[in-house]
Amino acid sequence: MNDRLRRLATALAVSLVPLVAPAVARADRVAVTAELERLASLHGFTVRGGEHTAGAFARVDPPELLPRLRRLLEAFDHVIVQGATGGVERVIVLGEKDSTSPPPMVVTSGGPAGEIVLTSVRLGTQHAVQVSLEGQEGARLDQLLLVDTGADFVVLPLSLVGALGVDAGGLGEREMQTANGLVTAQVGTLPALWLGETRVEGVEVAFIDDDKLSGNGLLGMNVLGRYRLTIDDEHSRITLTAK
Repeated sequence: MNDRLRRLATALAVSLVPLVAPAVARADRVAVTAELERLASLHGFTVRGGEHTAGAFARVDPPELLPRLRRLLEAFDHVIVQGATGGVERVIVLGEKDSTSPPPMVVTSGGPAGEIVLTSVRLGTQHAVQVSLEGQEGARLDQLLLVDTGADFVVLPLSLVGALGVDAGGLGEREMQTANGLVTAQVGTLPALWLGETRVEGVEVAFIDDDKLSGNGLLGMNVLGRYRLTIDDEHSRITLTAK
């Protein structure tokens, strides 16, 4: 009787293996850094800030490139730059979403009048700073923007139109030249943009489809050009001095 029970238990264990193995395989995660490097090599795009993904793992279920990248990087603030044909040209990883708070906005005390100092997230030669966007009726939304002296306007994801209370019907359509070709933008004006405690009024903004920006945006020359800009690479700090 004991022999029969042992044989039955063995048969049941063997029969359960095919049922359990696929579930384990589906739960497998990949190393984010290695997968980014593999995709970059396969599809011919570049990756900056890949050091932020060291030791991280993620699931990558979608086979298509864009959904796969978004799933791979969902725990990180990132930018996916697409070309005019829709292909991925560059991926920029800014840092983990949950491990660090957005960089604080700091106004110098005792410094020259009109001087603003912002701490930044350093990414190679690029810096990103947190600003506060003022929408309709005074609503404010904090947003991390890449400092880009090559951008004429502040550039924001199209998905923020509703969050800022902007009337989509009042936006004008405009073709804009970017480093990756022409894109169609919805252009409007925000009541203000805040740099620390400084309110910059009447800021023209270009809203571009999220797929082109991956949820992030740019701080362009229509704001930066109002100041003398000094970038301190060593201390990840940006100083804006009123002209």
